Amino acid sequence: MKYKVGDKVKVRSDLKTSVLYGSLYAVAEMIKKKIVTITYVYDGCYKVVEDDYAWTDEMLEGLAEDELTAEEAIILRGEMCEGRSCSRCKLSAYNNGTGITCNELAVKHPERYIEVLKQYKKDHEKKEIEVVKKTCCLVIDEKRTVVHEEEIDNHDSCEEVLKRYCEEHDGKFFAICESRYAVKE
Repeated sequence: MKYKVGDKVKVRSDLKTSVLYGSLYAVAEMIKKKIVTITYVYDGCYKVVEDDYAWTDEMLEGLAEDELTAEEAIILRGEMCEGRSCSRCKLSAYNNGTGITCNELAVKHPERYIEVLKQYKKDHEKKEIEVVKKTCCLVIDEKRTVVHEEEIDNHDSCEEVLKRYCEEHDGKFFAICESRYAVKE
């Protein structure tokens, strides 16, 4: 499957009801859509927000991340204007590269206007958080103080880390194996 839950995807403009797309046929209502949002992925098909039909990879033609719906454009414009002076807005006459007001820009140069909105959206999107799992061995002394910490992988064990540590240090020690999840930077 090419797409994941949450992806906004372009619908093929050449969909036909008489053609098999993967294992499914398109229906007339599907053909009218331009962009759909994936809500569920299963058995070679997708479910989308916009309807109850099953969609296949062959019915779709790529991510629509660079496309803006009219609703998104209105919301983005509102966000850009809210609480900031025109001198700081990328759509303003000061910053849009044309010297004309933002309203004039929308009418006279809609492609430039949309380009600015898309850039704003890209700059302010929340990035997906990636998490990595690490396994660590903590060597602890008899006072319950961590005296050594080492990340271990499939080739090492906590037992081996403890043995190596005890060979170089005198005292009573024990080890704890700990799984940690950290945000990938």
